[in-house]
Amino acid sequence: MSEYQYYEWQALDRPLTPEEQAEVGALSSHIDVTATQAVVTYSWGGGFRHDPLQVLARYFDAFIYLSSWGSRQLAFRFPRDLLPCHQIEPYLWDEYVQLKTCGDALILDISPLDEDGERWGGWVEGEGRLSILSRLRNDLLAGDYRFLYLAWLLAADLDWAHEEVLEPPVPSGLQDLSPALVSFMEFFQLDEYLVQAAAEASPPLGQSPAVPVEEAIARLSPEERNDFLIRLALGEPHLTVKFNRRLQELMGTAAPETPGPRRTWGELQARAEQLRQEAEQRAREEAEAKRLQELQALAAREDAIWQEVMALIEAKTSASYDAALDRLFQLQALADHQGRTAEFQARIAELRERYPTRYGLRRRLDRLQRS
Repeated sequence: MSEYQYYEWQALDRPLTPEEQAEVGALSSHIDVTATQAVVTYSWGGGFRHDPLQVLARYFDAFIYLSSWGSRQLAFRFPRDLLPCHQIEPYLWDEYVQLKTCGDALILDISPLDEDGERWGGWVEGEGRLSILSRLRNDLLAGDYRFLYLAWLLAADLDWAHEEVLEPPVPSGLQDLSPALVSFMEFFQLDEYLVQAAAEASPPLGQSPAVPVEEAIARLSPEERNDFLIRLALGEPHLTVKFNRRLQELMGTAAPETPGPRRTWGELQARAEQLRQEAEQRAREEAEAKRLQELQALAAREDAIWQEVMALIEAKTSASYDAALDRLFQLQALADHQGRTAEFQARIAELRERYPTRYGLRRRLDRLQRS
């Protein structure tokens, strides 16, 4: 089977200059570059010969990589002064979730290992994935830590975390995931029951701030308000993030941590398994209820279905024999459910006696008897 590798970078804060596009284009003969994106795809041996995170740090803001043998990577570049590293640190996990310094930037690198290739192996297209995943960068800049918490869950699950390891602070809103967060779960195949277990300690989003935003703006000094306006007019990057953070300080909503006891990894795993078993039990009950409903409807039409069987047999074609067999399987299930298996088998024996030379039919009746 052909190998597949997909690299994609996106520029979110500003477009690349023509000079930068030329520099990026010179990195590989397989690269396609625009002012906001670069893509490299390999469907055979080889690979990108440069450090993709260095390319990210120098030119772009978001990066994704995947391969057919089980590699997944998602990384974002941030200006160093925009990330509160002390708040992010609890969500990091060895080489799985790292915060790296690259020049004047910070790189949040999520590259969990799948050493046996069983989790992510296989051909998966990468095109279009980064467009939705890149929204997680803005969410994090806005103080939404759900993405980081999911990354911690993923790393703990893949790295066989010790049962006594404590979870990081649980952010609000884990019970109401955005499309970008759902895409993150799908991309890394994060266990949905782990997320459900984690969400039980997560308060809802949208709790009212201690101070309304209008009052928070009024609390800014005239000098500070003028300073923000001047910086806005000059086009300062990320000014919205900085302004909103200042307002959050004044509104009393700056801290992302949730008060309350932190659970251990063992407790999260146990609860996830309990949720999984409950879901499987509900699925079995729903399937059984559906089966009984279908049998009840079938019982009301039993005589008519036997007539259909006879008409299909008389048609003497392979397709009609197949259709007759499908109906006989249904009637067999009904007879078993009603405790009339012997009666059903007697009618099948009658069909064999009635059509001794219909060999196509007899082969199908043999399949019915073996089932």
